[in-house]
Amino acid sequence: MHSNTYLRTSAARPTQLWLVTGASSGLGRAIALQLAESGQQVIAWGRDAARLAELQASHPSIVATARHDLAKLEGLAPACVDMLRQWPALSGVIHCAGIQHELLLETPGYGAADIEAELLVNLAAPIELTRALLPHLQRQAGSHIVFVTSALAHVPKRRSATYNASKAGLSAFACSLRAQLRGRRVKVSELIPPLVDTPMTAGRGGKRKLAPAVVARSLLRALRSRRPPAQIWVGPARWLPWLLRLAPMTIKQVFLR
Repeated sequence: MHSNTYLRTSAARPTQLWLVTGASSGLGRAIALQLAESGQQVIAWGRDAARLAELQASHPSIVATARHDLAKLEGLAPACVDMLRQWPALSGVIHCAGIQHELLLETPGYGAADIEAELLVNLAAPIELTRALLPHLQRQAGSHIVFVTSALAHVPKRRSATYNASKAGLSAFACSLRAQLRGRRVKVSELIPPLVDTPMTAGRGGKRKLAPAVVARSLLRALRSRRPPAQIWVGPARWLPWLLRLAPMTIKQVFLR
């Protein structure tokens, strides 16, 4: 379902206007709030209208919210047209929405509909949203697209194989898009967090999980730099590039246990 009615608040002229998907809860919500608190303006997309309304009421720089089901790909391009008509200053996108089924492939009850939803939300929707918004973003100064992947895109684990594959695909897409846009106005970054304490990861990970606010702060720090990195590794995930160079097969086997 798509709700294209944007709820507005008054706010000062932004340094930049960002679209954040998955902003109803978890990491998307934390990123939206920290962007707003840093003086940016935010359009928040999510699936929970009540939580979006609560988010918007929490800060005047959350200038608009809209409820969207990202698994409905055919509605995303029209939704972008509607959004840009109302908010033509949009110059940044953070693809944060995600679904994860943390189980084995043969788990009873897990089937085609679950696989389709995971691939649509995690991979196909960011690609389609980017395709729809790219002509506009290429006309905007300082435009930036951020894809939130996962350490599991680079070192997959035994469980949640579909999620691992979707995030690996999104990482590859970000890399290809960055090469396509080299020398143009649009920057492309990949945010690579470890396990984050969100509703999606409830009941697992224990004290190893990072708070969403910590990951959001790492992202904002990178966005403020003069040359934002192509890959933004966060927390313990920062060690992975080095470890994968040192002992790639050993590290991958550890995660696959």
